[in-house]
Amino acid sequence: MTTVRFGTDGIRGIAGETLTVELAAALGFALMQQHPAGLVLIGRDTRPSGPALASALAGAIEAHGGTVIDVGIIPTPGLASLVAGEPRAACGVVVTASHNPVEYNGLKVLARDGRKIPDAEERALEAAMEIALAEPVQVAAPSVVHAAEAEEYRGRYARALAALAQTVSAAGLRVVVDAAHGAASPFAVAALAATGATVLPFAMGDGVINDGVGATDPAALGEQVRAHGADLGIALDGDADRCVVVDAAGRAIDGDVLIALIALDRKRRGVAGSERAVATVLTNSGVERHLAAHGITLERTPVGDRHIAERLAAGQGGFGGEKSGHLLFTELSPTGDGLLSAITVLGLVARAGTPVGAMADAVPLDPQLQRAVQVPPGGGERLLMEPDLQSAIREAEVALAQTGGRVLVRLSGTEPLLRVMGEGPDRAAVTAAVERLIEVAASLVRGR
Repeated sequence: MTTVRFGTDGIRGIAGETLTVELAAALGFALMQQHPAGLVLIGRDTRPSGPALASALAGAIEAHGGTVIDVGIIPTPGLASLVAGEPRAACGVVVTASHNPVEYNGLKVLARDGRKIPDAEERALEAAMEIALAEPVQVAAPSVVHAAEAEEYRGRYARALAALAQTVSAAGLRVVVDAAHGAASPFAVAALAATGATVLPFAMGDGVINDGVGATDPAALGEQVRAHGADLGIALDGDADRCVVVDAAGRAIDGDVLIALIALDRKRRGVAGSERAVATVLTNSGVERHLAAHGITLERTPVGDRHIAERLAAGQGGFGGEKSGHLLFTELSPTGDGLLSAITVLGLVARAGTPVGAMADAVPLDPQLQRAVQVPPGGGERLLMEPDLQSAIREAEVALAQTGGRVLVRLSGTEPLLRVMGEGPDRAAVTAAVERLIEVAASLVRGR
């Protein structure tokens, strides 16, 4: 029997290989076990594999008593806001692999409130999907939603972006926005232009999603910013839940620094809950100390924006984020939204009257190094528990602790990778520790 596993951000795999239409249909069946006769909103990014996966998902939902509204191409946070604002909706699913290359795709399930579903619900879906995969799932020809209805749903999201943007005065700023040829392409320019800024579009859907562009590869955006003499650049990822900022020199601002700048701006403006910020175990310790010096407590969670969202909800709201560019504003959206984040950043820069690069330079960071090793599919947990690797981890922990540093070794929740992060005031010691761990892990992988 096939083993189904949700990672930190839904189910992902290579389309047609490890992520198939059969898997999408199984998810449709499983959702109807949890939400009998429920309404499910479906959206997707721009991957060529998306329509077939969305069709199989919708067909299985409708064959098992549910109703589907296929919204089409829309950012993950856009669908999340639609689910949260649609009283009839039981849940939502976005067909996307976010920042991954085009050959990947994924299935992100959103709860009734627009947030990512909790672990217990994921486990229940996994069990139901495995039952469904044991024998063919019934799939109906999905009903066709009139294009005007889908457009009305997309319009709701566009109007929400414009409403926030109109509270920001960014006239005079020139910004290049990189949509990664992804789901934000139909929305990004209008949303940022509503702030009053001059918006220069880049990677707006006429190329391959995430291919040398977007939040995980902002170098091309940096070149565009310099070429146009822009004040800054904004890079989104394939499903537009991440936001990466590039300064006027084309330099990508460290994601932890961006968290600090936003937290400090919220504190200066007296935003409710601004005495705390939530980030993950990966966030740089220099940021934690800097925020503490300004009366802001940094709370840490496991890696994954879902964990940040849960902590924020438990603490009555506020702001949090990940180094990767997931930024969450509980007063604005149930999930991280790259376009809402971009609008917020434009407001921050306009209010400060200072180049974003200069503001970033004022935030101190400890030297930090992150590396990764490819692991065989399904073999990551065994590798992590290998005695030789565990021994090397303990040695690295002891070595870095002597200078106030730390090391973190974990499995990626979205790719077959073992990730190693080292941090501390002694750059040479951090580099040596991380490289040793990578060497041990790679040797163990080669030896299998």
